[in-house]
Amino acid sequence: MTLGEASLLKRLAADEESVRGQLESLREQVAALEEQLSDLATARRIVAPILAEHSQPEQPLPDGTPDAPTHASSAEATTTRKPVAGLDKQVVVIMASSGRTMRAKEVAQALGEPDVRGRVETTRARLKRLTALGWLTQHEPGLFSIAAGINGHALGGVANDEA
Repeated sequence: MTLGEASLLKRLAADEESVRGQLESLREQVAALEEQLSDLATARRIVAPILAEHSQPEQPLPDGTPDAPTHASSAEATTTRKPVAGLDKQVVVIMASSGRTMRAKEVAQALGEPDVRGRVETTRARLKRLTALGWLTQHEPGLFSIAAGINGHALGGVANDEA
């Protein structure tokens, strides 16, 4: 190998390491933004019923659709919750059967995912999506549990609500 070829390989390795660092930084930014989005959705669910109590007329959203209340009773949540399948269903069953709050890393391990940051972040995004769909609850940043009224019995492709 010539000196020029060795130099080129070193430069490529350095560029590769730089791109890996940038990618890791972007993953951290995405995780932070997803957490912020979840916090905003939670704030909206809390504020909407308060505003509704004051009999204010519905305000249109930026897309022109009326702002419907985002809170629901346990019975209402049953009818509005979208069914889950595949890994989403496995996550719901794991969370319901654990009987405790869990972090994304613990859920990823329970799913048999490798213990690498990318897989944990993917699981965290899945947990946040299931929270937005009403299957899970986020108690504090990064700490998730099953939503009220959900149990771990899977029938017909979804975890059933308790009777």
